[in-house]
Order: sequence, then structure tokens, then C-alpha cells
Amino acid sequence: MNIKELFALFLRIVGVLGLMVIIRHSFLYAPTTVLIKAHLYILLKRVIGALVALYLIRGAPLLTKFAFPEKSGGSAQ
Repeated sequence: MNIKELFALFLRIVGVLGLMVIIRHSFLYAPTTVLIKAHLYILLKRVIGALVALYLIRGAPLLTKFAFPEKSGGSAQ
């Protein structure tokens, strides 16, 4: 495994752990207040967190390309 594959694996592991934390908090810390704004804020926070975690599980191709840009193979003549 090269460093790029290890980095992608690390991102996937972080994504899985993040998704596990979001799911755990969704069940343990359900909002008890009746405030609509509080429910919407918490729901929006969890949805955005889940989307970021799913992106990391996919390997975060844009982040990996940014961290390890492709080397141009052409030579200047």
C-alpha cells in the first residue's frame, strides 16, 4: 500500500467512526424540548454530519486529489 491508499483508508475509518457517533447521539440524546427551532437545528446538524461521514466513507476523492495531486508525465521541449 502506498501513502495515498493509506490516506484514503484513514479517511474511510474516520467516516465510519463519525457515522457511528452520529447514530449513537441520535438515539441517546433525542431532543426533549418542544422548540421547533431546536429540533430543526439538531436535525440539520445530524444530516450534515452524516453526509460528511458518507463522503469520507466513499474515500473523499476530491480531498485525496488535493492532498496527492497527479504528477504531470510530460516533458517540456
